[in-house]
Amino acid sequence: MLDKSTIVYCLIKKQNYVSSKSMKFTKILAVVSLFVSTICNAQFSFKNYALHHLNVVDVNTKQILKNHSIVIHDGTIINILPTSDYINNDSTQVIILKNKYVVPGLIDAHVHFATDPTKERRDNAEKVLKEMLLTGITSVRDMAGDTRALASLSRNTLVGDVDGPTIYFSALMAGTRFFSDPRTIATAQGGVSGEMPYMKAIHSGSNLPLEIAQAKGTGAHGIKLYANLSAKEMNAIVKEAKKQGIPVWSHASLRPTKPSEVIASEVISISHVNLFLDEKYTTDKKLIKKWSTYKGGKDSKNFWDKEFQKLDFSKVYELMKKNNVVLDATVTVLEIYKKYPKHVWRYELGKRITADAYKNGVHIAAGSDSDQKTFVQHEMKLLVKECGLSPFDALISATKYSAMATGIFNTEGSIEKGKKANLLFLNKNPTTDVKNINDVYLVIKNGKLYNSK
Repeated sequence: MLDKSTIVYCLIKKQNYVSSKSMKFTKILAVVSLFVSTICNAQFSFKNYALHHLNVVDVNTKQILKNHSIVIHDGTIINILPTSDYINNDSTQVIILKNKYVVPGLIDAHVHFATDPTKERRDNAEKVLKEMLLTGITSVRDMAGDTRALASLSRNTLVGDVDGPTIYFSALMAGTRFFSDPRTIATAQGGVSGEMPYMKAIHSGSNLPLEIAQAKGTGAHGIKLYANLSAKEMNAIVKEAKKQGIPVWSHASLRPTKPSEVIASEVISISHVNLFLDEKYTTDKKLIKKWSTYKGGKDSKNFWDKEFQKLDFSKVYELMKKNNVVLDATVTVLEIYKKYPKHVWRYELGKRITADAYKNGVHIAAGSDSDQKTFVQHEMKLLVKECGLSPFDALISATKYSAMATGIFNTEGSIEKGKKANLLFLNKNPTTDVKNINDVYLVIKNGKLYNSK
């Protein structure tokens, strides 16, 4: 970690810095600059500081507040105001970031860091987490893994012992049949799949108050519902989880439970847009055969457009809006199916359903689910290119709606007074071109400054 003079010098290399301590501090910087490296890859935290002359991107109003300042105290945003209205004081450092665009720190709503911690080595996880943070991702939602490993990683990223996004992780619940899945066996090493407090098989005899309490005891921030649960079992889990104060995240379909039943249960988010097809279409064997045997060709787009027009999810969309349920579409993971002709229908129909849901006012979160082969920025680009979202709405997906999907919008996901100082500074406007999300200047997480260049 660098000292104050060094980190300020790093910022000076790219932008003028003005200190409340004026000339005395400027002279110190002149001496320090002779000795420090011109390449900085570090983090530093001022207790009190103000960032001036910013273009603040407001994801709540969809406005850009030009020439504004953000004041941060002890890792929390305490004021947002026009720079011309700011009054200097000796206790607050001042950083000039003229013409930079500042957006909320990005949130990836669907990652997996510990499906098999034996293979997914801790040192590699820490490396990837740091890479994510330096691209502007300040929080992630881990959607099922070994909480023995995740609790440690989550704690370390939260307090800053490991540079990376804060990890909000889940305890998984599913029907008994699901726990023959090799992934659950790998996750439960040292115990029995389906009997671990974070990887639990639910059946008619389950003691749900105890199961939920044990899941909370692992440190999990949410309960994830996966598969093979009846509507009765699902509703009982959600009811007890609500009583114990822990949010429930779910697959869009729990097979046999349909998307409309899941949405009506008071879960706060659903994952995987392709599972919408379980509402009524995947039981049509002729339709599935037609999709899975399509050979492609010059008329490919027209073919899939016509096939999508035969589908109708309008009632599902209305139910999602009524219940304020966020869709974690995971277009990135569906993109993989482009390589497999028999399964390409999942991608072709999935991206069209996402576009349709967006047009109908459903809140779309940005989750990659790519096991960190790509980050949430790729999902944002797919949402724009393949699903018709505007660049501004793709940004909202990766901030506000991802926070809502996780259950943390009261503290993260937008730039507001009282919220965590999780901020991404960009050289260019990301609301006009989604590619500008990669033009990173500076990242702040919990008030700490991270500069990767």
